Amino acid sequence: MESPRKQRRPEADQTDVRRLSATGVAVRIAGTVAALGVLAYGQVADTNDLFPLGTLSQFATARDLNGTVRSTYLLADTATEDGRRIAMNDRTIGVARAEVEGQLQRILDNPELMQSLIDGYAALKPNREPVQTLYLMRSVQRLEDGYVVGEPEEVELLRWDSTTEVG
Repeated sequence: MESPRKQRRPEADQTDVRRLSATGVAVRIAGTVAALGVLAYGQVADTNDLFPLGTLSQFATARDLNGTVRSTYLLADTATEDGRRIAMNDRTIGVARAEVEGQLQRILDNPELMQSLIDGYAALKPNREPVQTLYLMRSVQRLEDGYVVGEPEEVELLRWDSTTEVG
């Protein structure tokens, strides 16, 4: 009697194993080289424009367990509500959080760029009350041994009134 490990399954004998053609191998190698090239470009250019094959710098350094964690967010005032938090994503304002955070200094230098976030919100959320004032905020949390301690510090980075004339 054969041991169960050595018994052959009948369907295994009938399996048709096919090798990749030279073209198939070449396509896979070219795809791999292209992906590695884009990843290398993202690293050298320090850009996330080709996400998910952009810079990996966010994973490259250890975080201070006794440092701070900073998070950027948006608040909006409407005609009937003040300080409503608005999600920073492409479904709500038309751009992803990473884009806003990646362009943060540019936005701070050119406050009128906030109007494009308001316009994106209006286009994507036509049934919502229009934003009158948009606040670019930062929450700063202190860490001790890697754990959040105390209340977050809320910092207003920028305020944009949608009635402000640009130009």
